Amino acid sequence: STRSLCLDTFKQPKLLPCFHVFCKSPCLEKLVTKDGRSLTCPTCRHIVPLSERGVAGLQSDFHIDHLFEIQDAFNKAEDDNDTNCGSCEDGKATGYCNDCNDCGDFLCEECQTAHKRLKYTRNHYLISLNALKAQMTGLVPPQKATPNCPKHSKNDLKIYCDTCSTLICMDCTIRLHKDHNYDLVADVLTKHKEELVSSLKPVKEKLDSVQRALKDFDTRAKAIHDQRTTIEANIHKEIGEQHRLLDQRRAELVGELEMLTQQKLKDLAAQRDQVEITQVKLTSCLEYAEGGLKTGTDGEILKMKFSVVKRVEQITTEFESKTIQPETKADMELTTKGKEPLQQACRDFLEIEQRGSFSLENSHTTGDGLKGATIGEIKTVSFQLMTKKNKKFNGKSNLKAELVYIVSKDILKCEVIDQQHGQHKINYRPMKRGKHELHITVNGNAVRGSPFPIAVAPSPQSFIKPSRVVRGVNKPRGTVSNSKGELVVVEGGGATISVLTPEGEKIRTFGKLNNAYGVTVDKDDNIYVMEVNNHRVNKFSSDGEFVAAGGSLGSGNLQFSGPLGICYNRRDNNLYVPDQSNNRIQVLSTELNFVRCFGTPGKGNGQLQSPLYAAFDSANNLYVTEYTNHRVQVFTAEGQFLRTFSQKANGHQKLSSPYAIAIDSSDTVYVSENGLYHVNVFTSQGAYITTFGGPGTKEGQFNNIYGLSIDRNDSVVVSDEGNERLQIF
Repeated sequence: STRSLCLDTFKQPKLLPCFHVFCKSPCLEKLVTKDGRSLTCPTCRHIVPLSERGVAGLQSDFHIDHLFEIQDAFNKAEDDNDTNCGSCEDGKATGYCNDCNDCGDFLCEECQTAHKRLKYTRNHYLISLNALKAQMTGLVPPQKATPNCPKHSKNDLKIYCDTCSTLICMDCTIRLHKDHNYDLVADVLTKHKEELVSSLKPVKEKLDSVQRALKDFDTRAKAIHDQRTTIEANIHKEIGEQHRLLDQRRAELVGELEMLTQQKLKDLAAQRDQVEITQVKLTSCLEYAEGGLKTGTDGEILKMKFSVVKRVEQITTEFESKTIQPETKADMELTTKGKEPLQQACRDFLEIEQRGSFSLENSHTTGDGLKGATIGEIKTVSFQLMTKKNKKFNGKSNLKAELVYIVSKDILKCEVIDQQHGQHKINYRPMKRGKHELHITVNGNAVRGSPFPIAVAPSPQSFIKPSRVVRGVNKPRGTVSNSKGELVVVEGGGATISVLTPEGEKIRTFGKLNNAYGVTVDKDDNIYVMEVNNHRVNKFSSDGEFVAAGGSLGSGNLQFSGPLGICYNRRDNNLYVPDQSNNRIQVLSTELNFVRCFGTPGKGNGQLQSPLYAAFDSANNLYVTEYTNHRVQVFTAEGQFLRTFSQKANGHQKLSSPYAIAIDSSDTVYVSENGLYHVNVFTSQGAYITTFGGPGTKEGQFNNIYGLSIDRNDSVVVSDEGNERLQIF
């Protein structure tokens, strides 16, 4: 094995995080930056941070070490007929001691027996010469005895701690790894090998695509060369017909063509260089891991798994299929602009152009249609196509626009109007509320910024009548939808919890609660419900089994005073509780431990008075209803004030004692008001959209609204407590 910098045999090989191997000295030491904090891999240009130990602190490569062990052991066992016992020096060797402490002796039968009796060698690993030679032939290093624990020297490292990704002994499990997940190496080796092999699949797949892409680069370069030959021949033909007066122009065109060709090849070569680097990264990761799997001991394979999986995640995250395709095109052609009198037309007669020589980087997209839309509303986006010289493009182009609904991936074709000179008008009319993406392409290439996120808000007509009604629910208060689309409902005026199918059929009822209101679920569908009278939050499993309770009356950490609402943040896996009479927001872990709190009593920005319910939008901002301040405040998840809103009906009215709140995927905000039998609808910025509902028993009317939530279909679920039903809009 030789290193790639000095082309000599490896000495003290060190493994970089990108899985390239070089000698410690002088190769890697020459690459260290002046400040000694890092070096750059000469193969793939990966920047490697260094510890205080410098290059010496880098990991040694067991794969290379094993290759040397293989070579050494193979040389020793190559001619076993002439191998004498290394202990008594008289008998003929029949076995080999390959202890991890490098005993490394060839032994005869009698010495092997004595080896097993001696206190300091009885645990050494003995192997027959035939088995040793078989291992050497298969490129497997001589098997070693199980290494001893560095903390408990008399114990073997026969246990693997999955929590720490390290080998440990039995004594380690008692104190250092007491509550960790661990098992015998022999029992988990197969599973971890399979996981390691499985993790390499995306590397193999992407390596194949990179290799195919590199072939495309060669094909594209040939096409550009072929075009150059053809166009140059046409140039000579056209110019030749004009005789002497066009000779000068012919030379100019040939030179222009040469410059354009070289620029294209230069651009193509530059991109190819980056793709080759990607190939090197993928190949080195794959070769290192596969080599380790072939040659590593059990413990070494387990040790390398973490770094391999981490590296795989890193390079696959960086990998984008579209970046390995050649961007430079073989798109040159010779065009004529009409043959005017020779004296005036000699400079304009011929030009070399790239087909579709526009610049998407210089082009721009504008319009109110990028800011969002409402169901049924026609919105317009303008797109201006520019040249590489930042002028309006006058050539032909194929612009397409599609509006994609994120939930179902439904595609709405947009109207595209060509207004000439590269100007296009794009009209779309969404028919579903929620998150959309506007995809705009020119000749199959995405324009800058595409896809554009478009939030489609509901129209006022969406709330005239509910899409469905779930009846027979006992005085519902809070609701929430779990990952299965089931509705979790606080029933019986806050006494129990029921789980309903998405169609509204009751599955089970559980719990014995004391005046409960708000309810939420986490990513594992565990259920959390607030009890006002007990000033606490209760946690149940998805099946309804009681797990834990947290909280008591007071103003300290994990103490509450009259809490109603609770919501879950998927970003940080925490629970957010509006602590009503303490005028603050408490943040709890899903284990019901205190994390932090924010908010102080008052009427100013960032201050709170009787916060009741809260909900998160898609940007991870927290919206809180304030009963006494008659407003909705918006905070970051960390508690930084962002904005507030309270105006409705075009500013002629204000919110009155806002109560429940819910936010759909388009970031449309729904707010109920205490004592009023309707729901107000706002944009995420607080712009009023509409109000729906009213007192009564008909569909679309309400009798006490204690809860609002969003189901899996992005519909609004209203807890119509007095009418004992759920109305879904």
